[in-house]
Amino acid sequence: MKAVFLDRDNTLILNDGDLGDPDKVVLREGVAAALRRLREKGFRLVVVTNQGGVARGKYTERDVDAVHQRIARLVDEQAGTSGIIDRFYYCPYHPEGTVAEYRREHPWRKPQPGMLIQAARDLDLELPACWMIGDQVRDVTAGISAGCRTILLSNDDRTIAEAHASFTVSNFDEAVAIILDHEGKSNRSGRPGGSRRAVSNLGAAVAGRVPGQADAARTPTIDIDETEPLRRAIHDLAEEIRTERSRRTEFTPLRMGAGLCQLLVLLFALLALLQTGHFEHFMQWMSGALLLQLGAIMCMLLDART
Repeated sequence: MKAVFLDRDNTLILNDGDLGDPDKVVLREGVAAALRRLREKGFRLVVVTNQGGVARGKYTERDVDAVHQRIARLVDEQAGTSGIIDRFYYCPYHPEGTVAEYRREHPWRKPQPGMLIQAARDLDLELPACWMIGDQVRDVTAGISAGCRTILLSNDDRTIAEAHASFTVSNFDEAVAIILDHEGKSNRSGRPGGSRRAVSNLGAAVAGRVPGQADAARTPTIDIDETEPLRRAIHDLAEEIRTERSRRTEFTPLRMGAGLCQLLVLLFALLALLQTGHFEHFMQWMSGALLLQLGAIMCMLLDART
């Protein structure tokens, strides 16, 4: 299975800063029609985007979801069809974030290839048959590390020199034209074709090392389809992930009760040991300790179910 990985900001949409408002989404000119051409040629379309604004407290993961749903709807409307974009992957983490929960490095954060590799697992993609399109060096680096062919959208000489992309173009339509041209030549000859705008040999893409399993909850991905029930299910899933993440860090009344019961268990057991010479008193204290222990267990079970 083949796919085109797509950077989001200034590749698909116009955005030079943090964007958490879906009403401010503006597609770049010609993007929707170009994506439709890729889709018609059998490419899966996967957006991979760093969203460090979540870590900096600029907006929430719910806002990111809303922006992505807006992008998907605009693409479908302008392309005149539905389900153009298959999935959105995003990384809300940043090592210099102001929100403690998200303040760290993460293997999904470009230039690391984690999002591309996860998408390949989820969608059964052959990474050497895939492409990465983006406007930053980190996009190209992530694509190369994952073993994909890469296209840089840039007119900046310094960025072009640093990126070492397979191809460099000035706009999204040219990027899609290169992919489709290469696809046509491959279909006719059974081997990779060239391009007039090659910056480095396509065969030079280096397969990257798969990063270790992330120790955080998986960043939500959005499957974009035409049906409203699916959108609601996606929203509910994201909410469940956030709620579970928050719940694990909270000190709830039930946990407090369980902790208090456990302390009393130790106290009652100690008092029972001091009454070993008086069997009746010993049994009374030990019975109390047992009941408190059962209470602690019950509190933890109830907390786990809430």
